[in-house]
Amino acid sequence: MIPVLSSADIRPFLDIQNLIPTAKTAFQAISNGDVQTPVHVLHLNERADMHIKSATLPDCPIFTVKMAGWSGVLADQGLPTSSGMIAVFDSATCKPLAILCDDHLISDYRTAAAGAYVAQILAPKSASSAVVIGTGIQAGLQIEALLHVRAIKQVHIWGRSAAKALALKTNLQRKFPDVDFYVATDLANVVPQTDVIIAATGAKKPILRSEWVRPGQHITSVGSDDATKCEIDPVILKSANVYVDAISSAQRFGAPHHAIAAGFITASELIEIGEVGISCAANPDGPTLACLSGLGIQDLTAVASFWDKLRHNLTA
Repeated sequence: MIPVLSSADIRPFLDIQNLIPTAKTAFQAISNGDVQTPVHVLHLNERADMHIKSATLPDCPIFTVKMAGWSGVLADQGLPTSSGMIAVFDSATCKPLAILCDDHLISDYRTAAAGAYVAQILAPKSASSAVVIGTGIQAGLQIEALLHVRAIKQVHIWGRSAAKALALKTNLQRKFPDVDFYVATDLANVVPQTDVIIAATGAKKPILRSEWVRPGQHITSVGSDDATKCEIDPVILKSANVYVDAISSAQRFGAPHHAIAAGFITASELIEIGEVGISCAANPDGPTLACLSGLGIQDLTAVASFWDKLRHNLTA
């Protein structure tokens, strides 16, 4: 029988800092053309979707297929909105090796690691303040990721629900007592004053407005994994240096998709993150912007990094 592992079995192997190198490997593999990483998004209805992402990598002994869902019905019930699993296969035989019923945990951590790597190469080294738009699991993890790579002293948290923003603030303050956390009530006032902006929502209409953004800032948009999503104003892309995990997916998803459709930019202006060196100069005329659509190769490199240890546990 194929072993089935729960999120509790997998959680000990997940750590943002340890997964940063796997994010870098994934980005570089995309830009090098070494990977197959197709994406399919099923819109089951207006309040539920399923993302199916797979990946293969030369010389990797395994490949993965992920099915990750989101449900607004669960959100209404106050339950975690994401669910899913990753199937692991043997690259030589194509036989299934395990099913990881991680309830989106691996996706959460590999996305956070991608955010950390992006901030490491794009965010101003002198950055001391940040604002996160969103109050979900990824919003919190992205702040944790940022704190791994930049000496941030102040973090503002904005959400549609003041109660959820306060809960996230309380949780993060407990974890990081040396950082000052605040609940933001007016983004128009807070955004211009911060060095790093993180958008981690499923919004279909822009929350981050172009008139709030200034040159020298860095923006990471996590909610760029669907053609219907557009959490940041596409006008921002006109003046920004825009970095994406893959140009092919950026043309289909998130703010880049909408900016290209509106004629604000062309696909040739997009820069793949895997092509960037150890650091990148700040944009004197606008912000740097990373739009992350999230690809199956990130799941694969993350799972591959702890697969041997996990397999040992299976056979012990």
